[in-house]
Amino acid sequence: MADAVLLKTTISRYCSTAGGAALVFFASCVSLADALFTGLSLDGWQAVGGARWSVEQGEIVGEGPGDGYLASDGVYGDFHLTLEFWVDAATNSGVFIRCQERSNIHPDTCYELNIWDDHPRQEARTGAIVSKAMPPLAQVQTVGKWNTLEVLARGESLRVTMNGVVTATLDDALPASGFIALQHFAEGNVRFRHIQLDD
Repeated sequence: MADAVLLKTTISRYCSTAGGAALVFFASCVSLADALFTGLSLDGWQAVGGARWSVEQGEIVGEGPGDGYLASDGVYGDFHLTLEFWVDAATNSGVFIRCQERSNIHPDTCYELNIWDDHPRQEARTGAIVSKAMPPLAQVQTVGKWNTLEVLARGESLRVTMNGVVTATLDDALPASGFIALQHFAEGNVRFRHIQLDD
């Protein structure tokens, strides 16, 4: 509980950048990484759609049947995001970044880092940036085990890494700030943990 109290004391301010507003956090004992997910609750996130979201043993769990997203309250422009995920074969998941519309979370309004090994269009499978950088540069198998996803966003440049392998790069991304969203689509469940966001 002490960690949650410390998180609530995090001081934030907005500053102007070339790409738009950037959210900068300052705290003597709480990092920006801790501000995204405490491991204790879904404070700082909003559920959108029909999926069920909960916290179990320090992990965010998305379950179906039901399609939906867990969207961050904060917006971020340039950042280094790392997280771990576990997904079963029945689930279509992904991590959406720089999203602009909470009522329309979609590859047209975000950058979708796909998590779906068995995608019927294999060019859009796990590791791709859907509709923007396909097919993935490498195929990574992720079902039924913990995996590490990493994305580096710097202005117009995006780089996606899965389990230490670069799977997608983009050099003409819109540098606008936006929220982050975790996806659960169709059946099964997906789990996220160790969500870290650094400058």
